[in-house]
Amino acid sequence: MLDIADDAIISINGFQNITLFNQGAEKIFGYSAQEVIGKGLDLLLPQRFFQMHRQHVVDFGQSPNVARRMGERREIYGRRKDGAEFPAEASISKIDMGEEIFYTVILRDITERKQIERMKDEFVSVVSHELRTPLTSIYGSLGMLASGLLPTDSEQAKRLLQIATDSSERLVRLINDILDIERIESGKAKMEPEICNILDLITQAVNVMQPLADKAEIKLSISALSIQVLADCDRIVQTLTNLLSNAIKFSSAGSAVWLGAQQQGNEVLLTVKDTGRGIPTEKLESIFERFQQVDSSDSRNHDGTGLGLAICKSIMQQHGGRIWAESTLGEGSTFYVTLPLFETFQNTNLENSSTIPVIDIRYDAHVNSQLSQDAEFLTKGRVTTEEFEQRMMELLQQIPLNQQKDSSDDNKANSSG
Repeated sequence: MLDIADDAIISINGFQNITLFNQGAEKIFGYSAQEVIGKGLDLLLPQRFFQMHRQHVVDFGQSPNVARRMGERREIYGRRKDGAEFPAEASISKIDMGEEIFYTVILRDITERKQIERMKDEFVSVVSHELRTPLTSIYGSLGMLASGLLPTDSEQAKRLLQIATDSSERLVRLINDILDIERIESGKAKMEPEICNILDLITQAVNVMQPLADKAEIKLSISALSIQVLADCDRIVQTLTNLLSNAIKFSSAGSAVWLGAQQQGNEVLLTVKDTGRGIPTEKLESIFERFQQVDSSDSRNHDGTGLGLAICKSIMQQHGGRIWAESTLGEGSTFYVTLPLFETFQNTNLENSSTIPVIDIRYDAHVNSQLSQDAEFLTKGRVTTEEFEQRMMELLQQIPLNQQKDSSDDNKANSSG
């Protein structure tokens, strides 16, 4: 029972020297039992807690209680072999052997629990703040209108209604983004990979963002190759539109935003570049975390939720890709996205390809017609992997049948000749 326990179980004698050190303790503290048996308990404690723990054991030995929970008044910490400290919860019990009292401590490492609690607290704090801001605007605007102090057809009333509408839209975007990133990271939002042409995806993203670019007087420039990837096409378009949206928002009127794609080894590298205000070096990593923005006023001034880049990061991780940024303050930023290349079938000429076998067979008019239809099927629009494989199998099955028919016709001709 001692060996299979995940918790650390440690026994000490009256001199507070270690007499038992189970496998759970070895995993948590990093020491082997041979390294600690016979040594003082201080070996496993941060130095600032030496005296407090010694006194705690002495007081417990004199009390009538046979067990006690430790850390009820303040948090307790352990110290690993490498010197790292960790939060813990523990309980202590004693057994009187007549001449000597032995103490047993059961200790649990709660580092992960503390991290989860801290993340939850930060999430609740930030979300409550982000939700409160638009709700306050909606409440205040509608409250003024409901009070009857302003005529409903006045300019002031129309302005209040617009504020309430804009705040409602921001609230909906925030909730949708929160739900979206939670579904992606929890695996509930299943990626549906298809054979996608990067140029098509870039074109879709640009078409979506063109009205915003026109309004901001930003020119969108595309430089991309026709490259195929196996990905969830809608999610890649979502990533590109998020990056383009940010680039447009933080660029000045009359400037340009560049979106490009190129092949690098077995990956496709997508870049979104702008000449905006730039990002400080110390924030190039944190901007991909939830609710992290370069400036706290960005969410108000640019209608952002602080979740767009976090969603992009999650999508790329689900695809086995990467996303990062490079920037120079006052000169602009470049965001990079990589995706694994779909190498099996690319937009190459079959006659020049050394990776795709070419079968030299005499086809009659019917077969050539069928091949033409299948070629059109395989190259138009989006084709899922399952559809592709099924159609290829059907095509390959037809070839022997037509060969057999040709052979039968030749035999008939020879016999009749």
